[in-house]
Amino acid sequence: MSSFGTGIAGLVGTVVFLMGMLSFCQRRWLVGCAWLISGVFLIGLLTFLDKPGLHQSEPPAVRSTGG
Repeated sequence: MSSFGTGIAGLVGTVVFLMGMLSFCQRRWLVGCAWLISGVFLIGLLTFLDKPGLHQSEPPAVRSTGG
């Protein structure tokens, strides 16, 4: 994962975690669980979309034949 993608996933994770904790503090258990579960799926999606080699602008890797 690139450093930019890691930063975005960390920022999204922080916001979702804080929204979940705020919901738990207000005793809205269902909403808090929904925030945390959706955050896990969103971070997973961001991680999947930021795979190396997914971007067409990057040059293909060159492998040496060892010879």
